[in-house]
Amino acid sequence: MAVLSEPVADARNLREYSCVVLGARSKEIRERIGAALGDASGGTPAVFLDEAEALDELANEAPEILILVCDLDRAAGMAALRRVRRQLQETAIVALTAPATATGVRRGLDAGAAAIVFEPMIESTLAVTISAVGSGQAVVPRELRASVERPALSHRERQVLTYVCEGLTNSQIAEQLFLSESTVKSHLSSAFTKFGVRSRREAAALFLEFDQPTPSTSEVST
Repeated sequence: MAVLSEPVADARNLREYSCVVLGARSKEIRERIGAALGDASGGTPAVFLDEAEALDELANEAPEILILVCDLDRAAGMAALRRVRRQLQETAIVALTAPATATGVRRGLDAGAAAIVFEPMIESTLAVTISAVGSGQAVVPRELRASVERPALSHRERQVLTYVCEGLTNSQIAEQLFLSESTVKSHLSSAFTKFGVRSRREAAALFLEFDQPTPSTSEVST
């Protein structure tokens, strides 16, 4: 198996490779990607391209699958994903990212990624993800599956999250809904579990992105 240790400056002869990789600036990441895909195929499956110089060439010979190394929790990473999606509309994009928040994963999928792989899981998941994407599947890390499915929130959970989005504290929410603060915390914890998140900020962001109906906060239920 041969591993390309440096990015290639152009995108010629892409048909010789089963996968194109953009944004892999680290030699370590390139070697791990090459090893993971090479072990699965027994050949030389990946060509590493310099993103800035390659996109125009790729548009002329669009690969079936492209691995984009980016950070979905950073604005630059999301911008890179959107740029590649615009220029390669028929290509399935696998976003290879540092472990991202549920919000980052959701936004990555909305921006056009067909699959998301966390860097620590390259060896165990990259090859099978590529295979799944080639079969038309979408793939996300198991622990964040809840963040990409529209959860069935209870009326109370929607009320609590609406107030969270408005910046109210648990005690303020409890006062508005005539509940104990511990009950508010319980509803919020349940919403966290359904969204697959650990923070109020992530829960609020996903709640807004899922466009849940705004509950009537004047209505009180038990």
